Amino acid sequence: MKYCFLNNSLIYSSLLFLVLSCTQPKNNLVEFNNTIKITDSLSQFKSEKSIQILDSLQTNFIGITPEQEALILFKKGEIYYVNNMYLEAITAQKKANSLFTAQKDIYNKTRSLITLSAANLRFKNLEKSQGYALEALTNATELKDKRLLAKANNLLFQLHFTLEDYPKALSYIQKADSLFTYQKDTTSVIAIKSNIAAIYLKEKNYNKALEAYQKALQLGQYTKSPQTLVKILNNIGFTYIETENYASAAKFLQAAIKVNKSITAKNGAPYKGLGYTYFLNNNFIIAEGYYKQSLEIYQQNKDTPQQIQILDKLITIAIRTNKPEDALAYQQKRDVLQIEQHNKETERLLNFSNVKYKTKEKEAELLFLKQIAAKNRLLYGSLFAALLLLLVLLGAYLYITKLKAANKASQLEQSLLRMQMNPHFIFNTLAAIQNITLEKDPIKSSNYIAKFAKLIRQNFDYVRKESISLEREINMISNYIETQQLRFDYAFNYVLNVAKDCDVHTLKVPPMLLQPFLENAIEYGLKEKKQGGILELSIYKEDAKLCFVITDNGLGRSHQSKTKKSKELHATDVFIERLKLRKKAEEKSFVIEDLFNKDNQPIGTKIAFKLSIT
Repeated sequence: MKYCFLNNSLIYSSLLFLVLSCTQPKNNLVEFNNTIKITDSLSQFKSEKSIQILDSLQTNFIGITPEQEALILFKKGEIYYVNNMYLEAITAQKKANSLFTAQKDIYNKTRSLITLSAANLRFKNLEKSQGYALEALTNATELKDKRLLAKANNLLFQLHFTLEDYPKALSYIQKADSLFTYQKDTTSVIAIKSNIAAIYLKEKNYNKALEAYQKALQLGQYTKSPQTLVKILNNIGFTYIETENYASAAKFLQAAIKVNKSITAKNGAPYKGLGYTYFLNNNFIIAEGYYKQSLEIYQQNKDTPQQIQILDKLITIAIRTNKPEDALAYQQKRDVLQIEQHNKETERLLNFSNVKYKTKEKEAELLFLKQIAAKNRLLYGSLFAALLLLLVLLGAYLYITKLKAANKASQLEQSLLRMQMNPHFIFNTLAAIQNITLEKDPIKSSNYIAKFAKLIRQNFDYVRKESISLEREINMISNYIETQQLRFDYAFNYVLNVAKDCDVHTLKVPPMLLQPFLENAIEYGLKEKKQGGILELSIYKEDAKLCFVITDNGLGRSHQSKTKKSKELHATDVFIERLKLRKKAEEKSFVIEDLFNKDNQPIGTKIAFKLSIT
């Protein structure tokens, strides 16, 4: 990270006077508060200088009190967090939190918890982040502090947004929006509006997303933070990209670049967005230019993940413009960065573990007891949620059964065939949830239930439909596969190949058509493979047909245990019956092929079929 230094000699003189004053025997509260205020003003743009001042204050201030030391640590943690130094932020805030606890300073303790939650969230340490956020929410409720309540709700929004539980995330951010009445803190209000827009963007409600971003942009005109304005302009630009309004996207991204230039800031995001805009329009020359500009900035900022993403695009551009030498050069750079990123991640985890073990023994014991209490509460909550979910599913099943009795014979048969797809997966998933709960991992269990509930909602949304878009079918099976990967601890990989000429938005397919075969591939082919499993789904068009090919490198059908055929139809029979009901002779295209290697050993299964495009 590069730091800027003060150029104004008057400010330097004031800082020097204040710091030297701290070396005097007298503990002057006014001098202390003035120094803290100066570091506040420097924290975002002169972070290195702010830390130096706080270190000097902590070392040289005679007779420093525990309250003052806690405040210094808290300020250092805030500065570290603002400048993306999350490990340092966690270390400083843990010490500050311990001192605030000893002083029974609930207000500042809650502020420290909020930063701890946010920093752990950046590290993807969701369990820790949730624990800190819930504790902060409890304290803020007791204090009746609307500002802290808004911040705690905002953190819980970010957590659920990361878990892709968008309805829950929206409820938390709307609470934060209603609580936040501090109009002077424009930056926080803008952040909340932007977060609301982000949820609508994920739900593809582009009009509401743009409306929220426009409100944030109006507030941004009055903020003294150009960086905040740049973020809003970038977000609006990327939203217009989503709506395929590339002219408007370019307009706002160019505006972001203009603001950055006015403050001599280097931000690669708008250049990356413009590169993507021209890439989507197949204008590869201009796209390459913008991508190179963004790559240069991310190289200066040492942002490895962004460099990898851009190099992937440059590889694609080089291939499409028939420049194999450039493609190879970009690929070599990308491979080096991927290895570097992996090493950094390993080092980060090791450093984080070292910091954890340096915690005082007494503090660790108190924290452990607190975590046990929180896990017990979540355990009972998870068990109750699982039971409630089972009752809801049972009630829904009985309700659907009643509806079937009133339908025509053909509709009854089709609904019955569809319902045969659900019980096996539900049973196994609930069993997995039970295992996780018994292992006393309530956070993981809670997250698993949230993902499973989302899949169940999709099933109930689509089960009554004759057809859904290919996009929805892909989203549903992707969610299903992710649930299974979590269940089997990511022992297999999932590859999805969709041909470019397949318009997933307009093509229609029967719902839940692919799930039984994907389930069989996992349960009977990949389940017993400890590693290296691959489940591949390919979708492409052939004449007037939409072709599906499912391949796995599992143990093969011959390895499956032989059981007597039950009275219920087999998944394959159910699938064929569903195709027959469409009366398009599609069932004739259905093929199951056992795959063997040169030694005639089973190496997987391949399933293929074709649907008529209507």
